[in-house]
Amino acid sequence: MIVYRMASAEEMAVIKEYSKLFEDIKVSESVDLGGKLYKEVIFKKKGIGKSEEYLYLDGENKIVEKESIRARVARLTFFMDAYLNDEPGSIIRALQGEDEIEKNKDDLELMEEGLKLISNRCSKYNIDKGEIEKVQAILVKLLELRGKTNEKLKDFLKVVEAEMQNKKYFDEAVIDNCMASYKEVMICNYEKVQLISRAALSYGKLRGAAEKMRRGYNLRFITSHTEALMKVSYMMGYFENLIKAYGSMAKMTYNDYLKNIVNSGKINAEYKCSAIRKKQK
Repeated sequence: MIVYRMASAEEMAVIKEYSKLFEDIKVSESVDLGGKLYKEVIFKKKGIGKSEEYLYLDGENKIVEKESIRARVARLTFFMDAYLNDEPGSIIRALQGEDEIEKNKDDLELMEEGLKLISNRCSKYNIDKGEIEKVQAILVKLLELRGKTNEKLKDFLKVVEAEMQNKKYFDEAVIDNCMASYKEVMICNYEKVQLISRAALSYGKLRGAAEKMRRGYNLRFITSHTEALMKVSYMMGYFENLIKAYGSMAKMTYNDYLKNIVNSGKINAEYKCSAIRKKQK
């Protein structure tokens, strides 16, 4: 489902005094807190990387001023977005169909072909064969982990669907009752980052070697290896970027990460409550 939508005319009548020019305004679906309904409003300037500010409305579209209520609603909307959002980039969209699973296998074969080409000339690029073998082993394990993640996602979606079947609104009971299955999905992400980080120092060298070899073949009008080398270059770059983005996760212990999953809603709520939109003059 779409968790955040455009503000209605009734909602805009209330929040227009808080809005600024040239910004996007989105309102969450209602959540149930203690039998009362609340919504989160997000204000964001148009453009990539712009910061967000927030407001909270009750069921009658009145501004919520009480900080303890805002914090609980913010936590609810964080987990509602995690559990129910099916838009691109969401957890639910990470579920792969049979075609995508087959593509993963094809991509692995291409990368193995490309890495074999580099391995045959590894001394020229100052790369140890052991590094290539290590990356090859990681790629195989990643494919296995992708299958495991898919199964955990299916289980999670079943749990959430069953929990929401007789509920009209998302509430704190949904968070608690689905948390165990949610953890299983998130642990797969942790395992992915941990696995990829094992060869962190090798990806840049392999990416560089793949690019040099590809250009060399192209200069000689040999295009039979182009796709394999491009796939190696792309994936090594992806791994490098992932490590940069999730470096802190790579350093976490398993138990610390589990605590982080549980506390993520509280941490997110604290951030949102520190960025409450003030009325504009």
